[in-house]
Amino acid sequence: MLLRHEIVRLVSKVAKNLAFCGVFVIFFISACGQSGAESADKQTLMLQYSDSLWQEHKLVSSLFRYKLDVIKDRKVEMKATLQQLKFASSSSLSEEQQAQIVKYEAVYRVYRDIVETYTNAVLRAEELFYAIKGLEKQVKAGSYGTGSETEKLAQFKKEFQSLKQKLDALLVDAEFIDHQLSAVEPAYQSTAEKVESLVEKKAL
Repeated sequence: MLLRHEIVRLVSKVAKNLAFCGVFVIFFISACGQSGAESADKQTLMLQYSDSLWQEHKLVSSLFRYKLDVIKDRKVEMKATLQQLKFASSSSLSEEQQAQIVKYEAVYRVYRDIVETYTNAVLRAEELFYAIKGLEKQVKAGSYGTGSETEKLAQFKKEFQSLKQKLDALLVDAEFIDHQLSAVEPAYQSTAEKVESLVEKKAL
């Protein structure tokens, strides 16, 4: 009889332990599900931040409307033309031609001063393109940062802010470059052919 009671007590204890284990497993699965959802939410948020970087980078790129190589070539050609025009006698040039040369030289000075800034801006834009691409790739793969999801998000925000500051500074430079080149483009178009033809025709 005692043996029977002991067996019943052991079976009851095992049942209780199994029930507790079942509850723990259910809780663990639920917690993992919540953690997964939290991770997905943070990944979505990080991708949205990444997209905002792409949008600003796209804006910067749209301001590089004038091809850098074209501006460099113009600068070289204009410098050579102006050097030859130094030997021209003012008496051999009409007032209109002299006025055109003055405008032409003003355009050259803009090109001369902006080529280095433009070259640097293009290189920075390329560097940021690959930095944003790398960041986005890590986020999509779920491999960005270390530690908890909160720690990963903090690391991401720090990187995001660094890239955003660089983009903001680049945007200012790109707007300046576009403004300068747009301002002198009409003068270049109206004077380049006429002034350069003076040298070609040796009408000096």
